Amino acid sequence: MEEKFNEILQLFCVNNPKGYSVKEIDKVKQTVGELPEVLEQFYLKCGKTNGLIYNQDYLVLPDAYPTFINLEYIIFFNENQGVCRAGIKKTDVKMPDPPVYVSMDNKIWVKSSDKLSDFLVAMYGYQASICLKYCPEEFYWITKEEKDKIEQLFGKRKEKLEMWMDFSVTLYGDNCHGRIALMHQEGEDDIQMNYAANTEEEYERMAKLLEGIGEPI
Repeated sequence: MEEKFNEILQLFCVNNPKGYSVKEIDKVKQTVGELPEVLEQFYLKCGKTNGLIYNQDYLVLPDAYPTFINLEYIIFFNENQGVCRAGIKKTDVKMPDPPVYVSMDNKIWVKSSDKLSDFLVAMYGYQASICLKYCPEEFYWITKEEKDKIEQLFGKRKEKLEMWMDFSVTLYGDNCHGRIALMHQEGEDDIQMNYAANTEEEYERMAKLLEGIGEPI
């Protein structure tokens, strides 16, 4: 778990993360009853770190929990316009690292990840592809052949974001300085690409390797 948290921190260039106090989290648990160990530890270590809570889509902070709880789920991640949400079943809160489910209507929920820790790594990899400091001005459409080339150039990462905004996100990147995200809806041929880096050097390397790949959206 610590290794996965550190991977997120490195990607967002966070050297001194700030988190909630045990007292603050205990107060939240009085409202929700209990939190899974992984989510509690993430709040304690990173829950007040600006670079991790204000992105394209965002981590739901404990202060907002009365609004982000329904009868069956604790919702902990929210798409920026509230179109899609990620939650943990209340019946799973005693599991240290429970499955994550997503929904676009708060009624039908589908499993996105078998483990919360894997979901966080994948979600922040996706956020990095949009929000890191160095990025192109545009997103791109790419072909399946270009997708294969990207995998050869950068390597496919094991973490994957399933069913977020009704598409799957596959991530690429061979170090802790940048991420490429490819978004694809089931049954559709179109593949969208975002990429970004946390250093200018890595961005220039990525841009050079990706030269000629994709058409601007």
